[in-house]
Order: sequence, then structure tokens, then C-alpha cells
Amino acid sequence: MKELKILALLIGLTLITYIGIEPIAHAVMHPHMEGPDFQYQDLKAIPGQGDAVKGKELTQMNCTYCHSIKADGVPKPVTKEDLIAKYGRSIEKSLSIQMTFDRISNRYLSEMYTAAVPLDLSNVASVFDEKYLKHFIKDPAGTAFESTFILHKTKKMHLDIAKAKSEEQIEKIETTTAADISTFKAKNKISMPAQSHLTSQDINDIVAYLKSVSKPIDGRESLALACGRCHGVAYDKLEPTTPSKILNKYLGMVPPDLSMSIRSKGHEYLTIFLNDPQKVLIGSSMPRVGISEETESKIVSYLESVGDSKKEDRDSLGMWVILYMTIFSILAYLWKRKIWKEVH
Repeated sequence: MKELKILALLIGLTLITYIGIEPIAHAVMHPHMEGPDFQYQDLKAIPGQGDAVKGKELTQMNCTYCHSIKADGVPKPVTKEDLIAKYGRSIEKSLSIQMTFDRISNRYLSEMYTAAVPLDLSNVASVFDEKYLKHFIKDPAGTAFESTFILHKTKKMHLDIAKAKSEEQIEKIETTTAADISTFKAKNKISMPAQSHLTSQDINDIVAYLKSVSKPIDGRESLALACGRCHGVAYDKLEPTTPSKILNKYLGMVPPDLSMSIRSKGHEYLTIFLNDPQKVLIGSSMPRVGISEETESKIVSYLESVGDSKKEDRDSLGMWVILYMTIFSILAYLWKRKIWKEVH
């Protein structure tokens, strides 16, 4: 009977720690964050239907100076002659290999723009949210960075004001926030210029064209398109298309490899961060890429398959381990009763 009391005490203390203390500690170390916003509510809708034929003309006029569209036969804005002129005749033979041409041309373009390699536009309409895509075409920096930065910076300001104890503190918070927003807007955060000359109908036409050439792609391809200019997945031999030296100069650091991100950050964190980095880390140099909910699910599932491929096996094994420990505990208790029977 004494042993059962001790066991009950241990179980009680364990439950108090797990149910009571652990959630409190987790809440302190990882404050609650709002879930992802796949409606992109800080962006106003751009209504209207587009004409894919007109959109193709507009895309060729405004986008193909930097971007390729392989799905429609539009090559990269760089030729083999350009590469030979810059890097010498020694690379001429190797350029006949498509993979080598892609790698060297990516280096050429990133050095020319001192930024991440421009996307191929073939499948952007399949990966990115339509509302976000329309706004990004119109104002890349405002859509990817400024709109969400201002939103979360303002929310934080109101929370800090609610805790302030004097008018001086409130004034200081407001002044600091305004200065931070002004400084952030002044930074050169993205190399793509704003297309302010395009009308709403022009943008609808361009998006209609991009939708007409796109096709559904899997998680690996989605990650490569949305994240692969800066991030690699070494475990799956996926390298970033932009050279690390350019990324370090452009962003101030080399973005991390994503192979183990699902294990180091967790499913919830990744889902929120991919949707809106500023929500997690205000001032982050990572842009809001604007992927759709379906795309995000594909990317996170892909990262799970790469970085945590044994998750299902581990989860199913856990029940067997608990069952084993339960049976072992019962046998140990019965063995103890038998050995100490005469003493009791």
C-alpha cells in the first residue's frame, strides 16, 4: 500500500509539472502569436477580370527584361555570349550543359542586379496568392515588407502604450515607432522597382496571363520557387540559385539552410513565419513571399519529409514504448511484492 501511495504522489507531481508548469514556461518563452493570415487583410482587393492575351503583351513589355517564362518559351535575359564576355572563353564548352548554364547565368544576373536572382514566372500564379501577386506587381517593396511591417509595428506600439504609466512614456513610444517606420521604409529592401504606371486593369491582365501558363507543382518545386533564390535544402541537394556572396551583400547575412527547419522551429512556427516573417520577427530582412494556403501546406509537408522523415514511425512507436513501460512497471511491482513478502 505504501508503494502505491508513493506512485500516486509521483504521478501527481508529474502531472502538475506537465499540465501546470510546462505550459506557463512555454507561454513565457514562446508568447502566443496570431495564426497565419492567408486573406492578406492589410491589402485591398483589386477587383476585375483580366485578358490573358493583353496580359502577355504587358508581361513582355514590363517583366521579361529581368524574368524568364520557360512555360511560354521566354528565355532568361542573358545569352551564352554575355557569359563568355564576362567570365572568359574557358566556360564556353560547359555552357552547352543546361544545369551549368543555369548556374552561371544565375550568378551573372545576381551580380548584375546585386540582388537575388529574378524568378522564372512560369508557375508563380500556382504558388502565390492572387491578391498578393497583384499588389506585388504594383508595389513590390510595399507589399512584401512595408505594409506588414507598419501593421505589426503599430500593433506593438498600442500594446506598449497600454502598459505606459505616463504621457512622457507614451510620447516616447509614438516617436520611436514613427522613426522606426520611417527608417525601415527608407531601406533598399527589394531590387524590383514599383510598376506605378500600370493600371488595375493592366495588373488583372498580367495575372490572367500568368494563370494561363502556370501548372500545379509539388512541395519541392513550390519551395524552390518561393524560397529557393535565398535558401537551400542540402538534405535534398537543393541549392539556392543566388550565390552566397551576393546574398551576404544583399541581405547582410547568408540565409539558413532549411533541411532541419521543421525540427528546429516546429510546424506552427514555420507556418506563421512563412506566411508573414514580420509577425514573428519585426524588421526581418526576409520578405513576405505571399504564398497561398495550399502552397504553404505543400512546402511544410515537404520540409517534414526531408527533415523529419521518421515522424510517423516515431509517433507510432511511442504508444508501444508506453505500453512496454506500463507492463514493466506492473511486473516490477509484482516481483517486489514476492521478494519482500516475508518482510511485510
